[in-house]
Amino acid sequence: MNKKLGLLLAGGALILSACGNDGNQASEEQNDMAEETPVAEQEESTEEAASEEATDAVEETEEAEEKKAEEEAPAATDAPEAMSGEASELLSEGDSTSFVFNQTGEFSIFCEPHPVMKMTVIVEEGAENSGEVALDIADYEFSEETITVAPGTTITWTNQDLAQHNVAFE
Repeated sequence: MNKKLGLLLAGGALILSACGNDGNQASEEQNDMAEETPVAEQEESTEEAASEEATDAVEETEEAEEKKAEEEAPAATDAPEAMSGEASELLSEGDSTSFVFNQTGEFSIFCEPHPVMKMTVIVEEGAENSGEVALDIADYEFSEETITVAPGTTITWTNQDLAQHNVAFE
């Protein structure tokens, strides 16, 4: 758009000089036209700056999305340690909770609103399940009645029921 404006101004200057203006005014207009040449260069610089700003904006958006995803996903190290008397918040359908099992032994787990829902987690060295384990809560039951995991394992329970449940330790 700046190029078109520059061409219009240059054309206007030529018309004015052809209409009988004295030489001084014509040379002033030629100087003005010479000063407008850098406008094309400025336009290129502006386009480059706009392109860089757009790239920066995309990068900032990607960084914000990554940060949001990290905040929403429960990190294994953020999970509280499994221990007697601990309990998660009530979980609505689709909600999850995690606990890390660091100590060897046997953990009795139940749902506070529905105490008939029970399961056992056995923590022992060399167990096949380790790292992160995902379990469901569905149909008023934990997906496993008993599970054996290695120390340091994080178990994440996801509620698949319409009813609210939690994970509580005896």
